[in-house]
Amino acid sequence: MVRLILKTELRSLFNYWKSLGETKMVLYIILGLLLLLFPLPMLVSVVFSLALSVEESMLDGYMLLLSITAAIILLLLSVHFIIKDLILDRNVQLYLSFPISSAALFFAKFIKHGLIYTASILMPLGVVIGTALSIRFGQWLLLADSLVYFLVLSTVITASAYAFIFLTANILPVRKVSEILSFLGGISFILVYLVLLQVGGSLGGVLSFLADLPITFSGFLYGYEVLPGTIAAVLLIAAAVLALKAAELVSVRALSRGWEAGGRSGRKHRMTDGRVRHPIGSLMQKDLKLTTRNFKEIAALLPYYLMPLLFIYFSTSVDTGSAPEAIGASQLLVTAIGGTLVISLFIGAYNTARDAEHFAMLKALPLSGKHIAGAKYGFTLLTTAPVVMAAFTVAWLFSSAGIGVLLQLLVFIILMAMAAVPVGMYIGSANPVVSSKNPVKRLDTASNIVITIVIFVVLVLTAIILGVIGDDGVSAIQLLTAGGILLVMALSSLWMLRKVGARYDQGFKITYKD
Repeated sequence: MVRLILKTELRSLFNYWKSLGETKMVLYIILGLLLLLFPLPMLVSVVFSLALSVEESMLDGYMLLLSITAAIILLLLSVHFIIKDLILDRNVQLYLSFPISSAALFFAKFIKHGLIYTASILMPLGVVIGTALSIRFGQWLLLADSLVYFLVLSTVITASAYAFIFLTANILPVRKVSEILSFLGGISFILVYLVLLQVGGSLGGVLSFLADLPITFSGFLYGYEVLPGTIAAVLLIAAAVLALKAAELVSVRALSRGWEAGGRSGRKHRMTDGRVRHPIGSLMQKDLKLTTRNFKEIAALLPYYLMPLLFIYFSTSVDTGSAPEAIGASQLLVTAIGGTLVISLFIGAYNTARDAEHFAMLKALPLSGKHIAGAKYGFTLLTTAPVVMAAFTVAWLFSSAGIGVLLQLLVFIILMAMAAVPVGMYIGSANPVVSSKNPVKRLDTASNIVITIVIFVVLVLTAIILGVIGDDGVSAIQLLTAGGILLVMALSSLWMLRKVGARYDQGFKITYKD
């Protein structure tokens, strides 16, 4: 099916070209030849010569500058053209009127847009960079690595464009988004020109700054080594797959509902796929839809998802009294546990209290309270732990800790989330609120006070623990002890989860306001 859609898109491009008329055809051909004769050779010459001549210590900064510049320009322009092709031209409704799945349509459009708007530019750039570095280091395998890197970069840019379009189209008029981003994409070329040519004297300073960041391409894009090169290639391919799957999740869901030209989903009758899901899976899908149904739901949770940043900043200011230069292992571990505790408590309480709005429907389902509580536990765990893990993985990149600390950090986050989520669910099921004027206000005053006290206590304890540990780090015995305690807490919290299930069976004490 994807191949048929791509063939249709190819015929559409040829038909569009034929419909332009001779005058426009000649004009476009002349413009293309002018680009090939003047700006393109100059750009290739600059990029090629810099790759050959820039100091090896600044190669990381040079590659990072190229990647960031290309990503910004191509993302802005890709969003504009994808909106025009996918939404404003209304061809999505035409495709979906045939027996074509939303997933097949997404993949076909993704391949088309990726090839035209990103890969067609980044792959030749990869050839130029790879050839220059291969000549410089005498390793022709660098050309293949360069192609892999820029192919992954093009995939990530296209996936980001799709995700951005379908996430913002529910909030803003998609036509305005297209106009604004096309303008920014146009002026981005001018900004890049000014930076690289008009203030070229400061280019060395920019490269030095970027080279100091904890990102290196050594062993992969230059100075090739087998082990680092293989690991980097595998990680890049994994990143591309994850970006593609994330874009698919957002886009297919939106396409399945149908889209109007204004960007908002229109009502569209859909045939069911006939699959019978497990009750817990169906309830988790219900929670996902309730969370993403409007922006207010996300806005209510967003401050708590940003809480890890507060804990990271708080820990570094406590430890050093200045801007963080190198975060220590003890800082990462302690703040990760504290941040996970706060986020899991609130998200668990909020998601559970939300069920008060449709509690009569839940009671009518032929499901026991343990199934509902289990689904709520799984959904909350999947929407909290990965967010905290991602935030502290980024923080780890700027730390002095080793890879072993990162692995311990991720395990501690999972265990802490498993321990705290049931407690948050218990708090949220105590006395949920249903408000007609403020639907996102779901926790009563007592629950909010409890969570606020917990946040304050955790911040104080974080400061005390960091003060006791100091800069010496944590010993192996301390790590094993902390891990054992968290494991016991995670297992013990299952008892609290049973209590929540019992409350679902008995019924919530719901407070109705307004």
